Amino acid sequence: MYIKKKINNFTVIFNPSGAIFILELGILVISDLHIGKSHSIAKRGNFLPPFDIDDTIGKIKSNIDHYNPKKIISLGDSFHESDTLNIISENHIKILNELFKNREVYLIDGNHDAKLKCREKLNAIFKESLILNNFNFTHIKNSQSIKDLFEFSGHFHPKVTITSNKIKYKFKCFILGENFCILPSFGTYTGGLNINSDVLKKILPKKKTVIAIGKNKLLEI
Repeated sequence: MYIKKKINNFTVIFNPSGAIFILELGILVISDLHIGKSHSIAKRGNFLPPFDIDDTIGKIKSNIDHYNPKKIISLGDSFHESDTLNIISENHIKILNELFKNREVYLIDGNHDAKLKCREKLNAIFKESLILNNFNFTHIKNSQSIKDLFEFSGHFHPKVTITSNKIKYKFKCFILGENFCILPSFGTYTGGLNINSDVLKKILPKKKTVIAIGKNKLLEI
């Protein structure tokens, strides 16, 4: 199930994977992949099954196969730390470059990967932020809106709690305002921050739309 919205006269498709697709521009937008997180955790002596990279790359491939985008924009924290490209396998880098082939790929700097080493290994363009048409693509939501621009950002890994029969369920979610959208984390080993947390309450307006991500289904709240 997908949800479509008209934003700045463009059709924006919200996907249950946590991606969005801007139809008329052929742009696939994802955020907070945190590729290599399991390797980073293992360095500290906490061992997790190291299959998060395969799963996250698989999700990217599924979206590419479905939408065939002209451009891909990742809104920061694509990689979990500055050394990730030296830690993960060369085969994973090769797979990413195959997926990026013949497309414009923009990787926005996040707080985890702003100092990413060996960027030349990837067929991608690195940016602090990016403006295309009437859209601004950045990692962290700006405190002030930019005139005539709708902003897409990530960083906060938003989640929402829904109570049913006195049982609380937590879901990743999109947060959609009048001139902004915060995307959920796309990566497999990524936690989340509740939309009612003090941090998000300070930056979110009272009037907003929340799109919760269930299993292969979206729920607009």
